[in-house]
Amino acid sequence: MKLGRLILIEFIIVVIVALLAAGGYYFYYQGQHYVSTDDAQLSAGLITVPATAPGQIVGGLPALGSQYKSGETLLQEKVTAAATGAGPAAKALAATATVDVKAPAAGRVASVDVVPGQYVQAGTPLAQMVGWEGNLVVAYVPETQIGSVKKGQTVDVTIDAYPNDTFPGHVQAIVPATQAALSILPTTQSSGTFTKVTQRVPVYVSFENPDGADLYMGLSVEVRIHTGS
Repeated sequence: MKLGRLILIEFIIVVIVALLAAGGYYFYYQGQHYVSTDDAQLSAGLITVPATAPGQIVGGLPALGSQYKSGETLLQEKVTAAATGAGPAAKALAATATVDVKAPAAGRVASVDVVPGQYVQAGTPLAQMVGWEGNLVVAYVPETQIGSVKKGQTVDVTIDAYPNDTFPGHVQAIVPATQAALSILPTTQSSGTFTKVTQRVPVYVSFENPDGADLYMGLSVEVRIHTGS
């Protein structure tokens, strides 16, 4: 084998070893200083707007996506009430009145579940609103990494809808239960068929939105928590 070819082969081997070592160090450093997960979504409160009394929907309906302040009128309902006259000949009279159905909290209209002229009962859901009380992400961290996560740690938030932007945030709270434990139908193991599954712990991350990007409940998010360990 010629000397030049031997030197080239040795150089290639050295480069490959160096790349493997650099890659190993990178993953080791990331594991020691960050906890990352793409199992995260934008969170917000979903508010149901109910009918105030039995009656009929009248007038216009709120537009999807429109913003309302708490106490602003969303739609109107014509209701029938009992009116009692005065004096010995008093009798119950049927009286109708138009009442305003108001937004119980500030938010944007996500759905309208009735049409004009529809008759509804008290408590019937008329619309749903997404209430933003702040920019919040719920991230699900594996139990094998949750020990490194602490309240107040810095977080880099990347929203799939804005892949070129990083939103600065911090860990707001760590839920003291796994996602499975909080499920309406928690998973259970039949006797003799146990399979260990890595559990996930919900972590709430609040973040800043300095440029006022349009945000929507449920958007996919990736978070990187600076554990600093």
